Amino acid sequence: MFKKIMVALDGSSLAEQVIPKAVEAAELCQAELILYRAVSPLAKSYRGRSAPASAIESTERQLLAMAKTYLEEIASGIREKGVSVNTVTVLGTPYQEIVEYAEKNEIDLLIMSTRGETGLTRWLLGSVTDHVIRGVSIPVWIIPPHNASKQP
Repeated sequence: MFKKIMVALDGSSLAEQVIPKAVEAAELCQAELILYRAVSPLAKSYRGRSAPASAIESTERQLLAMAKTYLEEIASGIREKGVSVNTVTVLGTPYQEIVEYAEKNEIDLLIMSTRGETGLTRWLLGSVTDHVIRGVSIPVWIIPPHNASKQP
């Protein structure tokens, strides 16, 4: 049925709540699980002040390394269960990167959580999940968080 299952994570405990269901799906389908994290690029300026490009690039490299470590820690626990799992970290706008990766890499199922935003906050800020659903042509399994209290 599904051969490649992608789990989009953002580093929050809310997003991590999808992992048990994703592992279960991968086990049932004997599918490869791909843990994915897109790190947003840093702003080139703040309140009109430009930051040195080298400082921005260095910080972005550090953020990517931290994201990779984060995913690898999760992956090691999943591998202990005998599930094939790989990790991918990229720098870019999360919803765009998720859509692009899923389409280019023939992902069969994408699993994500919502942030639990509703009403005006969701309308003003948008939703990565909403953008992804509208951008991909594959099935997306959206798992709402158990605890909708806001996470930093």
